[in-house]
Amino acid sequence: LALLAVAAVALGLAGLGVWSVAGLWQFPDLAPETLTTKTWSRAAPGLAEASAMTLGLAVMAVAVALGLALACLEAEARHGLRPTTRVLWLLYLPLIVPQIAFLPGLQGLALLTGAEGTPLAVAAAHVVFVLPYVFLSLAPSFRAWDGRIAIAGAALGAGENRIFWRLRLPMLLRPVLTAAAVGMAVSIGQYLPTLLIGGGRVVTLTTEAVALSSGGNRRIIGAYAILQMALPALAFAAALGLPALAFRHRRGMAVT
Repeated sequence: LALLAVAAVALGLAGLGVWSVAGLWQFPDLAPETLTTKTWSRAAPGLAEASAMTLGLAVMAVAVALGLALACLEAEARHGLRPTTRVLWLLYLPLIVPQIAFLPGLQGLALLTGAEGTPLAVAAAHVVFVLPYVFLSLAPSFRAWDGRIAIAGAALGAGENRIFWRLRLPMLLRPVLTAAAVGMAVSIGQYLPTLLIGGGRVVTLTTEAVALSSGGNRRIIGAYAILQMALPALAFAAALGLPALAFRHRRGMAVT
């Protein structure tokens, strides 16, 4: 069943890719008569602007969410704390409650503060949804880290901050980057928060793809959809490739 779902998604994306470079394609032909990059050339300025905004919002949201998650988990480790059920419910509430139920409240807050329609406000709204996923992705690996390494570091004179920056964080590079990639994918996929908090003035690949989907131009829809898929794919590729590159001379941490 899982393979069937993956195959269906892959075929759909392949179809979008073909449409984005299709020339004349008449019914009942199985394939276009010609392939062309005219669609990409015409859409290049809009694609570049939307991609830059999408990537910028995702980087800001992930940076804040990752910082908060690491700070919370490090506080747990240092002080022997565990989040209570209430705290976890509060953290995961945005994943349970429909977005439309509380986004008007965030929009009202943005209007009161004069931040509505700004990329910073949209990135802050994205953090609400990115943080739970980043925390969920990172917490198991962070908590499973062998505390004896910290004891060994402390015995050699390292303080808590140095242990975190020089031991724990480098050794957890792979799960940290994986959590960041998950956060990037979540941020890139946000439509309603971007539309409502951005007031329709913050243009991303997702908002443009949804707007274009109501039209009949499958070629331009395919171009936006391919880029919308490519950015998260690049983030996950970096999460896999960077640790392998960083640990290539460390046998115990090599990616196998």
